[in-house]
Amino acid sequence: MTYGQLSVLRSLETHGPGHRSVANLISVWEVPFGVGAAQVMDAWLQLVAAHESLRTTYDLSGPAPAQTVHPYRPSRVAAVELAEDSFAAALRLGAEAAAEPIDIETELPWRAFVTTYQGDVLHLVTVIHHVAADNGALRVLEEQLGRLLEGGTLGPVVQPLEMAQAQQEEPGTRSIRHWTEAWGQLVPADRDPGDASERRRASLYSLEGLAAAQELSDRLKISVQSVVLGVGALALSRLKRTEQVTFALMAANRLDARWVPLVSSLNQFAPVTITVDEEAAPLEYLRACYVQCMTAYVNGCYDVDALKESLRQAGRPESDPTAFGKHYNFLGDVDAEPAAGSALRTGIEWRPSTQRSGPNFHLAVATGKGILIGVGASRDYLEGNLPAVLAASIEAGLINISKGSESSLADVSLDNPWRVV
Repeated sequence: MTYGQLSVLRSLETHGPGHRSVANLISVWEVPFGVGAAQVMDAWLQLVAAHESLRTTYDLSGPAPAQTVHPYRPSRVAAVELAEDSFAAALRLGAEAAAEPIDIETELPWRAFVTTYQGDVLHLVTVIHHVAADNGALRVLEEQLGRLLEGGTLGPVVQPLEMAQAQQEEPGTRSIRHWTEAWGQLVPADRDPGDASERRRASLYSLEGLAAAQELSDRLKISVQSVVLGVGALALSRLKRTEQVTFALMAANRLDARWVPLVSSLNQFAPVTITVDEEAAPLEYLRACYVQCMTAYVNGCYDVDALKESLRQAGRPESDPTAFGKHYNFLGDVDAEPAAGSALRTGIEWRPSTQRSGPNFHLAVATGKGILIGVGASRDYLEGNLPAVLAASIEAGLINISKGSESSLADVSLDNPWRVV
């Protein structure tokens, strides 16, 4: 078992058996014009044959999870005729399929559909369990699918077992020691909130916000993602009237070139507690956030079971080291640029969720020509339109801090006159 696989499986225990569909990741990949359904199905099954993670089931009955990689056998890929020729229709199909949990103990961790409209093939829609793939792995699969549809071949691929063996050879005691020492600094209220109220997401897309974040990144020589996290923590601390917030950063753990093409789940949580001192200089605050983020990411690959044991030995018994109430996820590239008249560009786009477990706050960011800022929150944590207010405050904070005229965080306005909320 790799550290990433183990982390996903332990996190599922937090959600409980009734909420396992939260682990299902949806992808909609366009098929080049003229490619037939049989060719798309064959290409997908070639990927299943190549990547062991797509042929693995898990035994969760014992104290330590175990996995079985099954020999490749052809599986069914359904063809589904859509009522309209649109990405949105294909995404709805994926969402419907993802609403049903995948039983990773008895079935393969994926579902796949070829969508058609009036006989023409449009997309390959997949639903893949997070234990088998993360966002980085989905990008690998999309690139390899395109290569196969163009008549290319895959060649040798790296397998999860290779990473698991490498991790066993280097047990990661430094990271375990780091988290054992850092655990006492985490904000208890930001761990497992036990919040079962409705989740929903408010998102916006901002060209000006990205320009401001990029300017701050270039000026301070720090990452855009840490800039956005710092401003997000400032906005949340003001809204909730608190000085400290603990976020679980999503560490992708693909820094080593050897693991970049691995189809598996390498993600783990790297928690960081940000202190918002309103008297601090804005640029110094953002620099400090960056250092904290990098320290967390450097230690983001670890054995969660070993951490649990280390915390017990240190007198800090911990039932679940993966339980966090606040998540931050930098997703990389946006799926597509929003249309000119989209609510994302002029106001706020809302999206409901069936999720009732796990984090009660999730800040998700992606970039394209602009920056996509999504604030997911439970109704109990951010009532009414507060998720939209927070997203707009982050946009305003990025723009206002980049102007460089404020001497302290207290002087930074988060009011947003450019966004209809």
